[in-house]
Amino acid sequence: MQHHRILFIDAYDSFSNSIVALLRAELSIAVECIKINEARFVLNDEAFFSYLDGFDAVVAGPGPGHPANVDDVGLIGKLWNLPQKHLLPVLGICLGFQSLCLAFGAKVERLREPRHGIMTIVDHCNRDLYRGTGKIVATQYHSLHVRLGHAQSIGDWEASTLWQKSEECIDLLPLSWASMSVPNGPTLMGVRHEHKPYWGVQYHPESICTNKEGQKLVSNWWAQACEWRAGRPPLNRTVQDTGPAHARCSGYASSEAQLPRPNVQWSVLSEISSPHVANILDLLRDENIFEQPLLLESGTRSGKPVNPETGRFSIIGLQSPTATQYRYSTVSGEMQIMTNASSVLTPLASINDAFSLLDRAIQERRAVSGPAEIPFWGGLVGFVSYEAGLQTIDVPPVGAKEQHPDLWFVMIDRSIVVDHVRGAVYVQTIRSQDKQWLDTTHSILEHHLQAPAVIGDTASQKLVAQLAGGPEQTAYCQKVLDCQANLRAGESYELCLTDQSILRTSAEPWTMYKQLRSRNPAPFSAFLRFHSAEHPGISIVGSSPERFLSWSRNGKCQFRPIKGTVKKGPGVTRARAEELLASPKERAENLMIVDLIRHDLAGVKDISKVDVPKLMSVEEYETVYQLVSVIEGTVEDGGSGSAALLASLPPGSMTGAPKKRSCELLSEIEGGKARGLYSGVIGYFDVGGGGDFSVVIRTAFKWDDQGNDWHVGAGGAITALSDPQAEWEEMLTKRESVLTALL
Repeated sequence: MQHHRILFIDAYDSFSNSIVALLRAELSIAVECIKINEARFVLNDEAFFSYLDGFDAVVAGPGPGHPANVDDVGLIGKLWNLPQKHLLPVLGICLGFQSLCLAFGAKVERLREPRHGIMTIVDHCNRDLYRGTGKIVATQYHSLHVRLGHAQSIGDWEASTLWQKSEECIDLLPLSWASMSVPNGPTLMGVRHEHKPYWGVQYHPESICTNKEGQKLVSNWWAQACEWRAGRPPLNRTVQDTGPAHARCSGYASSEAQLPRPNVQWSVLSEISSPHVANILDLLRDENIFEQPLLLESGTRSGKPVNPETGRFSIIGLQSPTATQYRYSTVSGEMQIMTNASSVLTPLASINDAFSLLDRAIQERRAVSGPAEIPFWGGLVGFVSYEAGLQTIDVPPVGAKEQHPDLWFVMIDRSIVVDHVRGAVYVQTIRSQDKQWLDTTHSILEHHLQAPAVIGDTASQKLVAQLAGGPEQTAYCQKVLDCQANLRAGESYELCLTDQSILRTSAEPWTMYKQLRSRNPAPFSAFLRFHSAEHPGISIVGSSPERFLSWSRNGKCQFRPIKGTVKKGPGVTRARAEELLASPKERAENLMIVDLIRHDLAGVKDISKVDVPKLMSVEEYETVYQLVSVIEGTVEDGGSGSAALLASLPPGSMTGAPKKRSCELLSEIEGGKARGLYSGVIGYFDVGGGGDFSVVIRTAFKWDDQGNDWHVGAGGAITALSDPQAEWEEMLTKRESVLTALL
């Protein structure tokens, strides 16, 4: 039996993996991937041509940049000059489409109005790629367009000449157009070469908002490719597999069965009326139950979770002075593991190796029994910085060279979990022979939680704080314009511009947190205080509304990106917020991140069944309305949720797309300043096999060696439709959700 193979050439786009997944799903054949700058072939055409002989066809993918730039298209540009004996069918998508057209006489120019994350109706010829195809609604991601030499005015749309070859491009046959693109005029969406087996489309068939009719071109193209292949010599099937597009984080499942299993011991206090998490923690500290708290809190309003879907549980980690700590720096490239006052420095090749060590630490403590109804039994709690995320996509970290950790996790073996829906409090430990602590803590909580009147909100203290620095309006608006210049040039589809302000206060971090969570409750509030005898510690107070990634013990993986914000105010009802968030700009922002995350998940070896159960839904928070989507996948048996985390950093909602090029551009536009913890993630790896991480937004953090200066980041997604003044105001809205709670 002959096994068909397709080669996908990746131009560093953030939607490539979804295209590969679509090809595999629609055609049920093998798809192998290489990058446009594959070192074996860039300077060796014969080697590249011989390599192509092992494939039935090629898909030239989308990507940032201009098709005339050799660095942007790389190997894609070589496809259009294949010698006859190496000729094979090619489908170009977006940048691949533009490269095809440019190679055969077309012009590539800027659109009057870029189309990033915009849906359009595609009119087609009902033949070739569009045989048996109905009405197409497709997603566009482009600021450049192809001109074959046809008239471009709206009034000429009905002219039959649009469906004919032009004198300038005698080899290219138009197959489809976007007819409703005002003010751009008719925009070419699809072509084929008249004599060679080359096809191309401008739009993205893999997008979540491209309909099924728009995806039919994949099977139609494959049918055309097979028809062209019929009667030609059989392929050389000796080509070596180049592997998946993304390397998977190393796991330790093979040794799992040989590792000791901690016995999770727990007790439950039930039917507790609105347990106040912050004051439970105060109580435990007063009773000398532990020295330093870690808190991942689900905010409540009137005793109920702000968002029961994501904010049902709060986790209090009881940090022991002898707890094992893991610290990694992108500057030094070393992982420091601290245990019982001893410290070991381990040089690592990359952040990938750091994640492997964290995986191993969890596997060594893997528990198989515990209260199944709660998500955390014990494990690693901590953060990963934005700069650590940059390292996962080969973007050099920027900013100052202080060796503050970019990853810091602490092993938590004693914890308390509050279920805000059931009114239950779980006291638990994964230490052996720890029953005395369990009984003592249970008894203390039971005594005090029966008298809720004693426990009141202590967040009324007035803080003395001042804004000591931050972005200036003119400069910020200029950065918005700089972003848009790159968008119009085709360098990115969306850029998430950010800046940071300095809040100066000598207030206690715990006091600050209680005030923040009282005034701005959120599903992913956090209070972390990490310290070390050898290095500066860090304090974190946060009220993030955004889940980045969670995975359950049974393998369900979920992202919940937020893009699109409306500030609450007089006259801003939910209906009005929904109207504002239904604008093309807001929906485009969200759609681009949804498609980016689908790409990230599709590139993880052990993730399957990527789905979008919620697309662009409006959710209400204390100070804003926001547009939220949900993307889910399944972690296969033997896989690791941490692999999905590693493959998805830094959070796409904080970068834009394509992610790699966007991050490179943002490093320059933001003046080379490090974001640090802001735009990173905070969360936990559970010894039971789950995990949950939020995006670090609406958060203040301070390093011990920086005095009383707290960093507060804020920003927004810049698209071609953005207004600089509106973006400035959106950044202030997000910043003020933290500052007004603390000033």
